[in-house]
Amino acid sequence: MAQRYFVPSLPPPGPATVTGDLAHHLGRVLRVQTGTPIVLGDGQGGTAAATVARVGRTEVDLEVERAVRRPRPARVEVAFAPPRLSRAEWLFEHGTEVGITAFRPLWTARTRPQGERPERWQRIVRAAAGQCDRDWLPEVHAGCEFADFLRSDLPRRRFLASAGATPLLEANVTTDPVLLLVGPEGGFTDEEAAAARVAGFEPRSLGRHTLRTETAALVGAAILLGR
Repeated sequence: MAQRYFVPSLPPPGPATVTGDLAHHLGRVLRVQTGTPIVLGDGQGGTAAATVARVGRTEVDLEVERAVRRPRPARVEVAFAPPRLSRAEWLFEHGTEVGITAFRPLWTARTRPQGERPERWQRIVRAAAGQCDRDWLPEVHAGCEFADFLRSDLPRRRFLASAGATPLLEANVTTDPVLLLVGPEGGFTDEEAAAARVAGFEPRSLGRHTLRTETAALVGAAILLGR
């Protein structure tokens, strides 16, 4: 059973009714009973405890407590060339658990648009956030061409995962938003890596081993979130 269930907006304290997919999941999949406690979240820091009051055919009635709000956590964004299918889904799922606040898929010279599934990625992120009890849902950006990405509005602190560079562990990271850039299988081309450095990305190593894209994204994010 998930730790929390996300709704577009939290209902006020008192009786409330949920319908649609959430009601189906609670009533038909989980088969909750009257008196079952659940937690609702709006994905924007809001949380409200609730108790199941009645389970109908297409709706579930709740008794909702007063909501509490928690501040936005440290922002660690990851831009990456998506690996294929299940490995990309693994990155979205476990990256949400680790604490990544924004996912930025990129199309590079060695990774062209293939199998982009934004709606499914959103569902994976939402489910993972519920399972690990996150107050804030991560952002899932649309796929972007690498050159356009470098010209977009990005966090001031920027790191490029790069073998042989100074370890990321030694980076002087503050509470400011941070962006980690991870290349595709085979790495960025020399031209792409040079363009990233010109755009303000500091090359940093994630360790002495060669990591898959999805592993590098999680390792780098965990290092930055742990500082």
